[in-house]
Amino acid sequence: MKWKRQFMTSFVDANVIVYAFTEHENSGECREVLQKEDLVTDTVALLEAYAKVTTISKQAYAEKAAKTLLGLGNLRVFDFDRNLFFEAIKRNKKYKLKISDLVHYTTALINSCDEIISYDKDFDNLEIKRIEP
Repeated sequence: MKWKRQFMTSFVDANVIVYAFTEHENSGECREVLQKEDLVTDTVALLEAYAKVTTISKQAYAEKAAKTLLGLGNLRVFDFDRNLFFEAIKRNKKYKLKISDLVHYTTALINSCDEIISYDKDFDNLEIKRIEP
């Protein structure tokens, strides 16, 4: 009998995190995404989200949002390190994404994600499907 995963693994992009913690027309849907079972992101996405939230809200709120996010038991955060950087730049010619998106996509690939949850259409037409919340 072949083993089947119970839940889909989803990579969460920075824009979904930003919308979940700020006032936006899609805030509710993005908050729901953060309740999904098996979520993956990387430290680059967290950095992007934190920087954006601090430009929209006060830094104290951004810090609270970051702590809330890091406290989620369903979210695995992968560090940006030299190996991830190397794996991302190996894909540069094939995908022609900006480096931060390559890091996100590579993180999703390495972690066998079934989908990338993002509003960024640059993730369209890749091996991993992009969905919006």
